[in-house]
This record gives sequence, structure tokens and C-alpha cells, in this order.
Amino acid sequence: MEITCSQMDVLISFYIEGGLSKSLKAKVEEHLKKCACCRAKYDIIKTMVVDMQNTFSKKASEDMCVKNSCSQYRLFKENLSAYVDNELPSDENIKIRKFAINNKQARKELEDTYNIRKLMSDSFSKTSGNIKQDFSKKIIKQLDLEDEENLKFHPLLKVSIAFVLTVLSLTAIIIFSFTL
Repeated sequence: MEITCSQMDVLISFYIEGGLSKSLKAKVEEHLKKCACCRAKYDIIKTMVVDMQNTFSKKASEDMCVKNSCSQYRLFKENLSAYVDNELPSDENIKIRKFAINNKQARKELEDTYNIRKLMSDSFSKTSGNIKQDFSKKIIKQLDLEDEENLKFHPLLKVSIAFVLTVLSLTAIIIFSFTL
């Protein structure tokens, strides 16, 4: 079975983190050799991951605290996602913007965040119209079908259950009528 480009969108992060089985890893590597588009996505994401790992290494954190106050950097990191999504009040927005302008590493992180957001948006846009490739819907549908099959009873079992319920109901009625 060959891996499709939309499947690669999901598998790239697992591949980078080393979370794939040997056989799936081999298939991903084979696809990356054949598909220039997926290879370009992989290269971008891999570069961003390596940059982020370097950024968050202990030495980089210490250097950041020396060059800028730790509280400014912490504020930047805590609000980066909200800044990108335009969810901050204007005064906080200005603080984040000023910090990013004056700090090379912060600018790089902001750029990486925008690149990741664009890649995710492009991948979603590419696959959202293609219902055949909507893996979550397919899996949910399969699970629903399995649940329906698990709920099917043998006809003889249904008759037996109905008989037992009828006997219990009649027994309860008889006992109740004797107590009156």
C-alpha cells in the first residue's frame, strides 16, 4: 500500500519524532523520495523543529534571560499564540510586537509560528473538500458500524429475553394483586 500526500500530512510529525513502526517509517521515507511537495513540507517542518529545540535548550534560555529580562521573554512565550490569533488587548499586543521587533530570537519564533499556522491551514484547505480522505469521519463511521454489529442479538436470544421479561412482569403483577 502506498502512502498518499494527505496521509503524509498526518504522518510527518510522527516521522520526525521517531514514533512510527519500521514498516511505516520505510513507506514514509519511500514517499518522501518520490514526492517533492511532501519532501518540501518535511524539510520546512524538520527545520522548524530543530530550530525550536535549539531555541529551548538550556543554553539558549539562559542567553535569552541575559540579553532580555526573563519576564519579558516569558510574557512573549505565554502570549505568542494569542498574538498570532489576534486575541490580545491592544496594549498587550503592542508589548509583544515591540519585544519581537527588538529580539532576533523572538522574531524567529514568531515567523516559525506563522509558518506552522500557514502549513496547517494549507493542509486543511487542501483536504477539507475531499470527503473520501477524511480519516476521522471514516474511523468514526467504522466504529459506529462495529457498535451496531455488537448490539445485534441472535433471534432466539431475543425471544428468550422477551419470554423472561414477560414472565417477570406477570409474576410481579400476580404478587402485587395478592398483596392487595
